Amino acid sequence: MPSFGDVLAAGALVCGLATWIFPPLRIAMSWKTRSSLATVGFFIGVFVITAYLSAAGLLLALLAFAFAEHTSSAWFGLFAIAAFWVSVVAAMIYDDIRRSRGQPKETGEH
Repeated sequence: MPSFGDVLAAGALVCGLATWIFPPLRIAMSWKTRSSLATVGFFIGVFVITAYLSAAGLLLALLAFAFAEHTSSAWFGLFAIAAFWVSVVAAMIYDDIRRSRGQPKETGEH
C-alpha cells in the first residue's frame, strides 16, 4: 500500500503532466468562433488554469520531498513543470525576436 508521501509524489507527477496536456487539449477542443476580445479572454483562462496546475504540482512536490521516502515521481513532475514554463518563455522570446526583425528600428529622429 502506498504511503502518504508516495501519493503526494504521484500527485506532483500528474500535475506536471497535466501542465503539458491541458493547454493544447483545451485549445484543440475550442470549436467556437469568438470575437477578438473573447479570444484573448479564452487564452488568459487557459494560461491561468495552467498556472494553477503548475502551482499545485509544485506544492505537492515540495510536500513529497518533506514526507516521502521515494521522490522520483515528484522530481519528474517538478522537471515537467519547469520545462513547460521554460519552453513558454523561450517561445515568447523567439516570437519577439522574429517580429522585431521585420520592423524598422525607431530612432526618435525625424
